[in-house]
Amino acid sequence: MPDVADDSAPKDTRFDPSRIPVSDAAKAIVADVRGQLLNYEKYYGLRQRARRLIDQSRFDRMVSAIVCDLMHAAMIEPKTWRHISLSKRHHGAEGLGAPFMTADRIKIIQWMATPDMDWLELEKGQHLPYFGGRQSRIRASARLLSRMDDHNIQYEDIGRDPALLGDPLVLRSPKVRGKAKLMKVPAGEPAHTFRAEVLRINAWLAGIAISCDFDSDGCPRDVGDRWLRRIFNDGRMDQGGRLYGGFWQAMKSEDRLTDLEIDREKVAALDFGQCAVRIAYGLAGAQPPSGDLYSIPGLAGTREGVKRVLNAMLARQGGMARKPAGSAKYFGRDVSVGEIEEAILSHHRPIRELCYTGMGLTLQYIESLVLVRTLLDLAKKKLSALPIHDCLVVPVSVAEQVKKAMLHSFREATGVEGMVTIHADT
Repeated sequence: MPDVADDSAPKDTRFDPSRIPVSDAAKAIVADVRGQLLNYEKYYGLRQRARRLIDQSRFDRMVSAIVCDLMHAAMIEPKTWRHISLSKRHHGAEGLGAPFMTADRIKIIQWMATPDMDWLELEKGQHLPYFGGRQSRIRASARLLSRMDDHNIQYEDIGRDPALLGDPLVLRSPKVRGKAKLMKVPAGEPAHTFRAEVLRINAWLAGIAISCDFDSDGCPRDVGDRWLRRIFNDGRMDQGGRLYGGFWQAMKSEDRLTDLEIDREKVAALDFGQCAVRIAYGLAGAQPPSGDLYSIPGLAGTREGVKRVLNAMLARQGGMARKPAGSAKYFGRDVSVGEIEEAILSHHRPIRELCYTGMGLTLQYIESLVLVRTLLDLAKKKLSALPIHDCLVVPVSVAEQVKKAMLHSFREATGVEGMVTIHADT
């Protein structure tokens, strides 16, 4: 029978040279491996003369990066492989993501995989005609896993070098057949200011005291994963712009409230309500009506459906032939999409001209300006917060202060009043 892929097997991930030891325990393991590599090299006469200081520094950084990334991968899943090129054609910042990753990494990895050393497992890559082959891959050996247990290595023992995390700004091209490509971020403004803002936010996030319970599988979460990137779309720096990254963004909303602690406190989640519609009113130079913007006369009891239809009307280019995905169940079968649209447009006349003009990424961009402005304000006030697009997770004791800051930023950026809802575990 043919081999069947195991969907439950851990996925290979790319080697990350930014990992560094930050605790004495992690530094001790790195120093042990480094010392044994130097002894191995000397014992077998693999080097005739001492390295120059700069070459020794590169050697040390490579060993440190390899050991730390293998330990980090093993904490996620002991059987996880890191794939890494062992070709001399690939090296440095362009090929391996760090300038110190020279061709010497090849012999370091090979030495670490020998029976004498046994610090990692190595599967060498191979070239397959017509199929392109696969890269070499490495993972922590039983010896390294045992040493990690001896030193009780946790996520907080492994840090990352900010200089190797790349540009915090990402620019994606317009989608072609549903896919976008990465583009070069243009020099000058506004990229210069945007980059400085995200770096300031990342530096602030790095200093926040965060703890988090194990996930549902009993695995620890990497609370050191805090590096955010701001992603722009359609090849423009005024489209999209949301912040992505941070371990908390991948958590379920209910788990954030129960499992997270910030500054040794339970947390609350603060959401902007009806954000896109309120921003649209600001662009139209009008104030939104009072009350729930998704409660439409003639469409009683269909709030969730109205929410989906109205946001689709603002986001898409051109009209709709049918109800948006997931909205039909909220309306009777005898209610057409045209009737729903007309009821919405009648209630929201000031933004009628903005519907079906493809405003989705523009609205996201303004939303991102609000969040970034709020985060910078909170950092200045020394208040802690974790961002999730149009939401902030904060210590419960400062929820009201953060709400005021969010509403102030929204008003300054849009010219209209915002709405913020506070959610906490009860």
